[in-house]
Amino acid sequence: MSETVEPTPASGAAIAYPRAWSLERHELVLFAAATAVAWAHTIDEIRIGELIAVPFGIANVALLASWSRMRAGRRALTSILFGLFWGLAVIPYHVLPLLEGAVTGQNVSGLSRLVGGAAMVALGVAILRRRDGGAADEPATR
Repeated sequence: MSETVEPTPASGAAIAYPRAWSLERHELVLFAAATAVAWAHTIDEIRIGELIAVPFGIANVALLASWSRMRAGRRALTSILFGLFWGLAVIPYHVLPLLEGAVTGQNVSGLSRLVGGAAMVALGVAILRRRDGGAADEPATR
């Protein structure tokens, strides 16, 4: 791990600070966290034998591996599309039944997909706003 060493004004002793994370790394961590939250319900579905979301979830995880190779515009689009999928797909199956009073473990855990999807959409919009605010859409430096 690279660290920067700076002297303190009072004692002159050196303090090690971790190198700052890049903005791209912050995005990756947020996308990974939102993916994990969306996967929480997928794991609950696997527990009862429902496997319909597993391929999409695997694709979502695969995008985590390629995140650093994507340009900002592609990261934003990916985040928004996956967020909309996770968020909108859960509404008829879990949100509406909850609103109608069908409080089950499946319906409650389905809300995790709504939260993960909303986080992905918010991340994608933030990437687009930052990019449109002047940051160049350049490939990652890896």
